Amino acid sequence: MNRVQISIRSMKTSAKSYGWVHKWSRFKRWQEMQAAHAENVQEKQRNQSFIKLPTGLYITPERPDDLTPKKAPADMTRKDTGQLPMELLTWHTQMRYVDHSIDNIKRYRRYKNFQHMQYDQRVIPERLLFLGADLAAAHFLVHRGAAVKFVGDDNWYKKDKWNRYSLPGQKVDNLFIEAIDASNTQIMFEGLENLENLSHLRLLRLANCEFIDDWSIGRIGGLLPNLEMLDLSGCHRISSKGLMGLKNSKKLKFLRLEGLSDIKNLGKSALILEDLLPKLKVLGMDYEAAFRQVEAENRLLEQERVVLDGKGNAFMEDDNSRLFLVMSTSSEERAVTDDNDNPIMTSTVRREIPKMSDLEFEKINALSGGKLRHLLVGSPSGYEWNETTEKILEHEASLNLADDVITDPKMLPHGKRPEFELEESRSKLEDAKIQFLKEFGGNLITEEEDQEENSKKLLKSH
Repeated sequence: MNRVQISIRSMKTSAKSYGWVHKWSRFKRWQEMQAAHAENVQEKQRNQSFIKLPTGLYITPERPDDLTPKKAPADMTRKDTGQLPMELLTWHTQMRYVDHSIDNIKRYRRYKNFQHMQYDQRVIPERLLFLGADLAAAHFLVHRGAAVKFVGDDNWYKKDKWNRYSLPGQKVDNLFIEAIDASNTQIMFEGLENLENLSHLRLLRLANCEFIDDWSIGRIGGLLPNLEMLDLSGCHRISSKGLMGLKNSKKLKFLRLEGLSDIKNLGKSALILEDLLPKLKVLGMDYEAAFRQVEAENRLLEQERVVLDGKGNAFMEDDNSRLFLVMSTSSEERAVTDDNDNPIMTSTVRREIPKMSDLEFEKINALSGGKLRHLLVGSPSGYEWNETTEKILEHEASLNLADDVITDPKMLPHGKRPEFELEESRSKLEDAKIQFLKEFGGNLITEEEDQEENSKKLLKSH
């Protein structure tokens, strides 16, 4: 065995041992993998039946490569010539620069699980053929932790504590699903295809489903025309634009959006939906908090140091004309990812300190909801800011203090930085409340209804 063969073998072994950490496979939908598998099976069968003898036996060629059409040398790929893939060479070269942290390994495993769930939740035609649309959907949902209720039956069918459930194993006439409770499940866009042709479905609960996003909302609006009640509480992947995908649900009467007040412009979209769908009533939406969010964004944009780019992202400019992100048009900001959302080294988190007064920094950080400090300091995990992040940053600051290294207040975690007195500015919402009470103080309107009505009016005006 020569030196080149030894090098190639070591590279393959290295890639195999470290691939589960740093090798991020290309995103493939299950349809692509199914088509590739069918093509592989077809090619295998073609090779097996290459020559048929008079006795009925088949002869398979010793070298399957002899059957494939020959390519010109200029058209051959590295795979055709038997060379190592360029991706493998790149991964082997860049292994030392890739993030091998525990957090990145967890993200990689979540990604692989996400790909598996996409394939697992596909529509199976055989199940639909033997069970019918409603019963096939019931089996699909209950198997994944949801509960279903049929028309004329007060019982909810779901798994018991031994993960067993009782549903008919063959098609039953006049059996229709009326309500679905899929809260806290892993239902995603691909799984919603199993809910097609549920003509009697009136209630759908998707509360706290982590994979329900804008695409899923649009699919629900097109698949379920007779839906009357929808619960999207805790689905933080939806946005204000995605919520408008329900505008075609003409029969929708109740929409619950609890715990989503932090989503930008969601309250405004809820008001527009109520105008488009006369029967609709949105529940759980904190219009007062939504207006405060809009007002905080307006106050942030009024600052002299804050500038906007062409996409609507807001940046703070320091005395050295460096820009720091304080508000983004996307729902999530990634502090340590590249343009393809792949993880990069945590050590590349920017540690530059804006050249400006601490008072100005604290004011803009407060108006941005703490986002300025989060993206500046950088979470050690890169993706979330939690108690662990606080402890790590506090420990880092204590080590610097023991070494007589002074830490700039802008780089200290929340709660450990000096407090500054920010100028008080009364909210427009408070002014509207005072004016409303002066004019209509004698009316029998509860305080909560008063607050909600004022918030809606002010939010519409913005």
